[in-house]
Amino acid sequence: MLAGILAYVALIAIAAATILSAGMAMTRMSIERMTRPYFSSGYERAAAALEQSVAADMQRGGIPYPAPSFTPIPAACANSACTYLTAETIMLTQTAPATPGPACDSSQTNCAPNVQTNSYVAEGRVSAQITVNVLNAQGYSIAARTGTVVLRTFDSPPYVAIAGARDGAFDNVLSAANAGDDGGAPPATPNPCASASSISDDTAVRVEYRNKDTSACMDGSAWGDSSYSTHVAPTGWSP
Repeated sequence: MLAGILAYVALIAIAAATILSAGMAMTRMSIERMTRPYFSSGYERAAAALEQSVAADMQRGGIPYPAPSFTPIPAACANSACTYLTAETIMLTQTAPATPGPACDSSQTNCAPNVQTNSYVAEGRVSAQITVNVLNAQGYSIAARTGTVVLRTFDSPPYVAIAGARDGAFDNVLSAANAGDDGGAPPATPNPCASASSISDDTAVRVEYRNKDTSACMDGSAWGDSSYSTHVAPTGWSP
């Protein structure tokens, strides 16, 4: 009799736990769908602030090392009715300056191939983690999401460009060490002095030296690989 009662109680507990788990999953899905547009706008706001800051550092001679800290971006309305707000934090996650060489260092977590090492360009990489918090009208956080962004840096204008990004929601698929880097594709036409019609449409940086009197062109590109490490992986959704 007692064994039967205990078994019945156990079944009720299992059923209750299953219902609770399903309810929490549905709630999380609802929050994710509801807040998705706000995460996008918050992420773009933080990425723009990051690019401006890094570009200013590059104009002054380079990013300080150790990496500087960023002041959290104050909350701002995420929709026209201001019923939701977003607040963002930025943290540079590169643990060491990018190290150019003939090949990437396997002891570091990231590799940027075919960077432009010409001294006037000195292409490098900076990685950062952006966390976006969605708040309700009362200022309470209802959801948070993180992502990793990789910037290409240059000693010459435009000083900075986004090389790649990875959404923390896909951590279970992608390696936590690989933030994505689409800026180092080998150029199909590496010589900038080639005819304009043969220059490929890619993201590689080419350098040419041109005589102002004769217009003679000389290829000034110097290609190399650059190693850099990140120490923080995106955490995805919360809750």
